Amino acid sequence: MLVGIKGEFELYTEKEAFFNCAFLAALANGNSVLHEVKATPEFAAFADYLRELGATVNVSEKQWEIAGLSFKCEKNLNLEWVGNDLPHQKRNRKIIESLLSGTPFYCEEKIPVKNSLIRELATLGAELEWKLEEGYDESDELARRMARMQGIKNEKKWICRIPPVPSLLARDRFIAGDVTQAAFLALAASLIPDSDITIKSVSLDSSRAGIFGALRRLGAEIEISRVERGNDIWGDLKVKSAKMLIGKRFGADTLSTCLDEIPMIAVLACFAEGETILKLPLWAVDSYRPVLVALYENLKSTGIECGLYEDGLILRGKSEIEGGVFDCKNLPILGLALHVLNKKTKGKEEIKGIECVETIWPNVGVV
Repeated sequence: MLVGIKGEFELYTEKEAFFNCAFLAALANGNSVLHEVKATPEFAAFADYLRELGATVNVSEKQWEIAGLSFKCEKNLNLEWVGNDLPHQKRNRKIIESLLSGTPFYCEEKIPVKNSLIRELATLGAELEWKLEEGYDESDELARRMARMQGIKNEKKWICRIPPVPSLLARDRFIAGDVTQAAFLALAASLIPDSDITIKSVSLDSSRAGIFGALRRLGAEIEISRVERGNDIWGDLKVKSAKMLIGKRFGADTLSTCLDEIPMIAVLACFAEGETILKLPLWAVDSYRPVLVALYENLKSTGIECGLYEDGLILRGKSEIEGGVFDCKNLPILGLALHVLNKKTKGKEEIKGIECVETIWPNVGVV
C-alpha cells in the first residue's frame, strides 16, 4: 500500500537561470552576492569556467560571491553552456555576443520562452525593452477572432531591443528553486493518496514554469503563494492528492513554457478521464521528438491507449493501470516521471537507466 507523502521540500537552484545570473555577474562592475544557492554537481564546473574568464568566485556553503570583470574578458568565449539547439538558446548566444562586442541587439518572438537572461540584464541595470508589441490587446478575444475570420493576422509578438550596454552593476541576487524537481514532487503528491506537501521557493517565471498551470488544468490540487521582487517571481506550492483528473488538450503555446516537463504531464494524464493531447510547437519537434517516442514506448508497456504523431502525443487515461517494464533511455526528466508511474502502478522492476537522474539531481530518492 502506498503511503502518502507529507512535509516540506527544498529544491536545487534552477540551473539555467542561475548560470545566466552568475555569468552576467562575472561581467558586471563590482561584487555580486548570490544567496541561498543549493547547487547540483554542474555548478562547481561552472564556477571554474567563470574563474577561467578572470572573475573571482568564492563559494561558501550556500553563498556565491563573484567579483566582476567590467567586461574586461576575452571576446571569443566558449558559450557551450548556453546551448545552440533551441530558439531561446540561439537568442541568448546572440545577446551575449552583442554585449561583448558593444553592438545593439533586436529580436521578435511569438512566445517569450525562457527569458531569464533578458530579465537578469534588466536587473543588473541594462537599459532594454522587452514588451508585447504595441497595438496587440491580449484581453480582446473577440477582436482576434474577427480578425482571423477576415484573414487579418493579429498575432502576439514580443519585442526585445537592447542597445549597447556600457556596464552592468553588481547586485545581491536570489535565484529560486528548480522547476523540474518541483514538478516531479507535485506529480508524486498528486497521484499518491493521502499526500499533503509544501514545496518551498519554486521559480514561477511565466516563461519557464508553465508546468504548474498544466498540471492544475488536468485536476492537480496545487495552491500557489507568490512573491514578486523586482523582475523575479517565486513562491511556495502546496500540493494535495488529486481527487479527479480530466484529460485536456495542450497546444503549442502552453507546451512552449514547459517542454522539459512533458513527461510529467503525460504521466498525470494516464490517470485522467478522457483524452489528453500534447502538441509540440513546430520549432521544438526535432529536439523533443525523441522524448515523445521514449514516452510513447513506456506508456504502451502499461497498456495505456496512446498514439504517436510527428509533433505530438495523444493518450486516453485509465483509473487502474498495470505496472510496466520501463526504460528511461538515459533521459533524466523521463526517469523522474517514470519513477512516479512505477510507484503508482506498483511496478516490480527497477527502471532501466534510472541512475542518470542522480547525475542531475543527487539524492532525490529515485535510486
